[in-house]
Amino acid sequence: MYLFNREYHTDTSKEYMDSIGIDAETRESILRQQEFEYDKACKSVRAKRDRLLAETDYYMLPDAPTAPQGLTEYRQALRDITEQSGFPHDVEWPEI
Repeated sequence: MYLFNREYHTDTSKEYMDSIGIDAETRESILRQQEFEYDKACKSVRAKRDRLLAETDYYMLPDAPTAPQGLTEYRQALRDITEQSGFPHDVEWPEI
C-alpha cells in the first residue's frame, strides 16, 4: 500500500500508476520502498523463527532430557514458516 495525492493505493502496475499521474521516478521510489519493507518484514520473521528454534536446540543434544511431545513437528513447522502463503506479513506461528 502506498499514499499518493492523499489517497491509499495498492495497485503497483505501471498502467495503474500512470493512470493516476505517478511519474516514472516516483513509481520507482514507491517500488523500492515496498521492496525495502518486504525485506525488513522477512528478516523480522526469520529472526523470530531462529530465536524460537534456538530455544528448543537444547533438546536436540544427545544427552538432553526427553523432548516435549510434538517438538519435532514444531521445529519443522518453524523451518517451513517461509513457505506459508501469507509470509512475511500474515504468519501463523506453530505451538508445541
